[in-house]
Amino acid sequence: MTGGFALTVAGLVIRDRAGIAVVDGVSFTVARGGPLVVIGETGSGKSLIVHALLGLIPPGFSAAGTIRVGDGPPIDAGSTEALRSLWAREIALVPQEPSQALDPTAAIGRQLSQNVSPARSAEALAAVDLPLDISRAHPFRLSGGMAQRVLVANALASKALLVIADEPTKGLDVERIDIAIDLLKRLLRDGRSLLVVTHDPIVAEAFPEGTIVVLHDGVVVETGPTVQILAAPTHHYTKAWIEAHPASWPSHGDRDGASRSAIVASNLAFAYPGGRPLFEALSFSVSRSGVLALVGPSGSGKSTLGDVLLGLKRPSAGRVFWGEVLPYENRCERRRLRQRYQKLHQDPSSTFLPGRTLGRQLADLKEVVPEQGFEDRLLSVMDRLRLRRVLLDRFPDEISGGEAQRIAIARLLMLRPALIVADEPTSRLDPIVQREVLTLLREIVDEEGLGLVLISHDRALVRAVADTIVRIGC
Repeated sequence: MTGGFALTVAGLVIRDRAGIAVVDGVSFTVARGGPLVVIGETGSGKSLIVHALLGLIPPGFSAAGTIRVGDGPPIDAGSTEALRSLWAREIALVPQEPSQALDPTAAIGRQLSQNVSPARSAEALAAVDLPLDISRAHPFRLSGGMAQRVLVANALASKALLVIADEPTKGLDVERIDIAIDLLKRLLRDGRSLLVVTHDPIVAEAFPEGTIVVLHDGVVVETGPTVQILAAPTHHYTKAWIEAHPASWPSHGDRDGASRSAIVASNLAFAYPGGRPLFEALSFSVSRSGVLALVGPSGSGKSTLGDVLLGLKRPSAGRVFWGEVLPYENRCERRRLRQRYQKLHQDPSSTFLPGRTLGRQLADLKEVVPEQGFEDRLLSVMDRLRLRRVLLDRFPDEISGGEAQRIAIARLLMLRPALIVADEPTSRLDPIVQREVLTLLREIVDEEGLGLVLISHDRALVRAVADTIVRIGC
């Protein structure tokens, strides 16, 4: 690839099934051997732009404008086959959703070896701090952070000169974020070019030598040298985005320790058959109107512990109490209380049916919670979560990851739970919406007297939201 630009996007317009422009006239360039970072609020069109570059816009959507990779000819943004022909050879992707990118039926090593040699795959896994034996594991055995590192390894192993990283640090702990950023910088040192889509200020700040593009409502509202924009933004949205980092939130101290417990864990341990324990001798309680955070490195068992608390996985040792009920010892009571002990998944898109509109899927809840005023309450919850009502007419693959997460929260709140286990609930949200959603969750915890278990890698966020913190694998 020769010339000044690795990627040129001109006048990109993406319209939804109703003909509404959700990305409107976006233009930018990625310098050869340089980084460009795209930031913006949830639903601003960041991931749709990535999908358009790869010829993967959702069915019923349309794209116009031109896309040019390197010195190649301009390609019409609606020419999906021409754009898909560039995969692996010209463009590599680090996608946002590991569960959708990895084949659940194939071992990791087999998937990485589809386009490269086993030796190159092993080198890439080692580069992202994954042991070689992970190549024999299937995706369902990996934590979200480990799966994300596999995707970075896959891009590292390819020979594409342009790498598109869509939320490359989502779900990673602080140490792994640093590793992922270092790997992306390694690609730059190798002469590759980077287009990084992120909501994480840490990622944006990591590439001060590059260019930043700020999206708001599908339009570029500010662009320029990254160091300049972050130091002195001119648009109100960019200013609010920078100021919304959790480090600036007010912190919460321990609250009423005498309140009733929503859940109690006593001496819990868990190990997969033939494997070493993920955790042992864990004891804690979550009070009603209380927030407990589970923190620890990727692969330490945080998500597994959340499943144990919800009765989805049986502990190797110890007990779980739902109030006065022992769910593992009383199946009938566990079934009766199942609705009130709910999980907010790390990957919300996997919890929605692909061929059914979101509005119909939310309406299905009326069979579980047949209350008067259901529709009014749903719209009220959506308004509080900053969800546009037009989203009810869309299918799951027609919304952003952040919109999917907020709709998942709305669906869960309609069940009036006693306890929520939230697994990285804001990992797909930009800083402004992240603060709004967690503030709302905190208000609901306080007002409705439910317990919240928050699984997170973000130390600043945990300090701002949680009453107590339990560390595992540290």
